[in-house]
Amino acid sequence: MKVLFSTGCLYYLPLKEIFSLAKEAGFDGCELLIDRQVNRPDYLDIVKECCEILPVYSIHAPFLKIDAWGSKTNAIVETIKITQAINASIINFHPPSWLSVELIFFRWFKRMEDFQKTLGSEGIRLTIENMPRVGKRLMLTPYILNDYIDLIDYGIKRNLDFTFDTTHLGTFGIDPVVGFLRFFKTGRLRNIHISDYNDTDSHLFLGRGDMPVAKFLNTIRRLGYNELITLEISPQELPRSRHWMLKMLKYQLSLLKFHLGLVI
Repeated sequence: MKVLFSTGCLYYLPLKEIFSLAKEAGFDGCELLIDRQVNRPDYLDIVKECCEILPVYSIHAPFLKIDAWGSKTNAIVETIKITQAINASIINFHPPSWLSVELIFFRWFKRMEDFQKTLGSEGIRLTIENMPRVGKRLMLTPYILNDYIDLIDYGIKRNLDFTFDTTHLGTFGIDPVVGFLRFFKTGRLRNIHISDYNDTDSHLFLGRGDMPVAKFLNTIRRLGYNELITLEISPQELPRSRHWMLKMLKYQLSLLKFHLGLVI
């Protein structure tokens, strides 16, 4: 099992600095969240230099509009090219959002019969992520396939693998162990995005919410899950001081490794 750090947790920092922090903290690698920095002409060169600091095992396709790439559909195609260029093995993307009126993306998504074959992503596993409810008082389900069971059925039929997000499932009040078991039984679970949550906040520092962290981690260990697990917490959960940021990342990693039975 590889324990990764999502670059999205510190998106406001230069990419090399994020990788350096993750390496100092002791993570096995990073999940690269593609954001608007990709508009830079030297973006791929920077990413390749970052891979010399720590390997990238997973790439998260952008969920914000990228001017240079245009549509969400093309963003997935361009993400595949970057993934191939750095020899990463997994891509994660979100399903279409009806709330954001992603009609072109939805039509493409709906007619796709075999994602792996159609997109020519040989050697790369495309994963789709379960999505949350959003809102404070009125909770909305803004994504297509917001029901994770429907998402699993769709993925199996269309040759997709899965990234399981604990916080996203937590917004439905569902035990993450129950969700994990559903995804794990498919044989297609490639990555877990882990963070804590409570009734009003998501992507929290592990231990700051209501998720049964120890129970969840020990369950996936006992059942033999041996793919990727990625710490994906909100940037607001980490201090701005590099010294304290590093201390907190080391603490989170120690917590993960302890309950996963990995060498600390």
